[in-house]
Amino acid sequence: MLLDILKEAISIEIYGTEYYSIFSELVEDDNAKSIFKGLARDEGEHRDLLEKEYKKVSGKPIDITELDEENREKAKRIFPESLEPLGISETKDVLTLGIRTEKRSIELYSNGAKKIDIKSSKELFLTLVHFEEEHKKTLEDALYYLEQEGSWYGYSPPTIEG
Repeated sequence: MLLDILKEAISIEIYGTEYYSIFSELVEDDNAKSIFKGLARDEGEHRDLLEKEYKKVSGKPIDITELDEENREKAKRIFPESLEPLGISETKDVLTLGIRTEKRSIELYSNGAKKIDIKSSKELFLTLVHFEEEHKKTLEDALYYLEQEGSWYGYSPPTIEG
């Protein structure tokens, strides 16, 4: 059971890394780019931690080529057909989807920690819950600020006074 949870967790982190990397290149706002690049880096680090735990528990490294083919195909369908820069409306959609993905990760790690007796795996899952909650909050804050008439962390488009 633990290996199955680890496989699913690794799949989520692969998806998160790809998702945030692609959107870091598509959003127009530099602050959004920075947020997505940071999240992509974090998800890659989480994947590394999970792969190390998988190897520790199973005694062998995970074969990524056989992992998560179905989920990777699903993820590809989420990305926009065009690789043109995304405006505010599309960026809001990306942030909303990112929030849902982080919620899914939090649920997986929380439930996994409850089911697992191996101390190192339980601690890893609880640590990842904390990180994913921070990611979710970052995305929620970004969405909130973006919804404030297109402002982004204190930046607002110039207005014409008259």
